[in-house]
Amino acid sequence: MSNNNLCISYLDESKIVHNSMQHYTIASMTAKKNDYIQNIEVEWLALRQAYNIPDGKVLHFTDIKYLLNVNPRANRPHNPDLVSIFGDGSGNIDYCKLNNFFNDVLSTINRLPFVVQITGFKSNPRHNIRQHGNRDFKGLIYFPPYIALREHLDLMAVYLLNLHHAASTRYDKRNRCITKLRYDGDVGLEERDDLKEAYHHAITLGTKHFRPEIIKTLFDEIRFIGKQEVAQTGPITHAGSEIIDFITTIAARNMWGLETNKIPIRVPNHAAPIDPLPVINSKIVNQQKINDIYF
Repeated sequence: MSNNNLCISYLDESKIVHNSMQHYTIASMTAKKNDYIQNIEVEWLALRQAYNIPDGKVLHFTDIKYLLNVNPRANRPHNPDLVSIFGDGSGNIDYCKLNNFFNDVLSTINRLPFVVQITGFKSNPRHNIRQHGNRDFKGLIYFPPYIALREHLDLMAVYLLNLHHAASTRYDKRNRCITKLRYDGDVGLEERDDLKEAYHHAITLGTKHFRPEIIKTLFDEIRFIGKQEVAQTGPITHAGSEIIDFITTIAARNMWGLETNKIPIRVPNHAAPIDPLPVINSKIVNQQKINDIYF
């Protein structure tokens, strides 16, 4: 296996509740390991430095986008660290700077060498197999994060085996890739146990389409990346965690056709909103929506 066949993948999740149905989405970005280290980490760090974002300050794009709200809620003021970064020096937000930042983020993502894959799982959290509060009963069932990750590993395997092109593509094991999984989440992530179990079951039992022998070969390991590990000084800053954080919610809203009014980035004092979809959609190679059998 050549170094050019080694990859790294960063994953994040999104949840949308609509008409009492939960839409749980996992998105992943995958890059060749050499591309990730030599290009993605380097260019993302340059972007952070251009906007004087200090080491250790993790970029959560929901918080940055919230700065665009000129009248923040009393119980949710603007993040003071972000106001300092994107402010004009007098405590006011510099909307021109924010506008430039979002455009630079999209420009950077557009030229970085990675692909995105998305799995959405729609379920009814109030169905009788999920609504029971008894702890013993909850231990008997699998929840959406487990199901979604196993389905997503199945989808990712198609790409890693180089089968995502035309159906006539001939399988050549020399072209398959191996990836390490980096999932966004601290120790307190509620879904952590479900996600870990899904991964271990996939490499032990296989997925919907692939036997365990090949899944075990394609996926080297899974690690959960906490906030304390992102944006630190060093050769690996886990830029992928910030990039997939920007992409996941936007891609999920677009895929499900829900909350699409929140997709455009509307900067005050700027007439035309920024549309992130052309860039994000250009990165997507595979996506799937799955309905829970129990509605």
